Amino acid sequence: MTTGDAWENKAWDTLAAELDLWAEAGAKATLWWRDDDAVAPTPALTRLRAIATAHGVPVALAVIPTGATPELAEHLRGWPGVSVLQHGLSHANHETPPAKKAELGAARPPDAVLEDLRQGWRRLAGFDPLPVLVPPWNRIAADVIPRLPGLGYAGISTFTPRRQPCPAPGLIQVNTHVDVIDWRGGGGFAGTGAVIAATVRHLAALRFGTTDRDEPTGLLTHHLVHDDACHHFLDRFLSATANHPAVLWLAAPTVFIPVP
Repeated sequence: MTTGDAWENKAWDTLAAELDLWAEAGAKATLWWRDDDAVAPTPALTRLRAIATAHGVPVALAVIPTGATPELAEHLRGWPGVSVLQHGLSHANHETPPAKKAELGAARPPDAVLEDLRQGWRRLAGFDPLPVLVPPWNRIAADVIPRLPGLGYAGISTFTPRRQPCPAPGLIQVNTHVDVIDWRGGGGFAGTGAVIAATVRHLAALRFGTTDRDEPTGLLTHHLVHDDACHHFLDRFLSATANHPAVLWLAAPTVFIPVP
């Protein structure tokens, strides 16, 4: 066994130990999975689907409206457990440096952003999407959020623990917390140790009550940039969690139950 293998095994043991603590407490660790940037039934998406289906884990697919093909809609109709979320309009950056990239950011008037969202929603008519918005780059101008329910949105999802369950009346926010990609390091797989550490960190915070206990742990993936190491990790991660008695994987319609 190499040093790398030993470190990986230790990481998996850490995940198992955390989940065992949930089981000992008689509690359920809820997780959900969001995969971003879908546009077509690519080989990468087909492989992601195969992994998810093998473990019976539902996927919330954030689809880019302007790039979404009829073939993708057909592909998804035969995929039990998949839900479609709206991923902006075209995943175009409208910010200028030094501002971080955003399609729905503060560089444009809110009315222009909202019009993009209307167009995007119309383009997804054949996908039977949930009324949930996933802002590209996980960023959205603060003054746009209160107006989302007026367009029919019931949910929004970004990254990192949410500040509040309902950022606007009638709008529930459920974020992701574990990214399998190391964007700052070149866009490859972040590594087993790093991804499991992020997972355990959020699960432990939930268990101790230092973060919102009603927000499930969110796994974030981007199938178009996955390599073999990433696929191998996902296969083992889903096996380790879906087969654990303390874990419950949630489908998007359950995650984004409309706020009364």
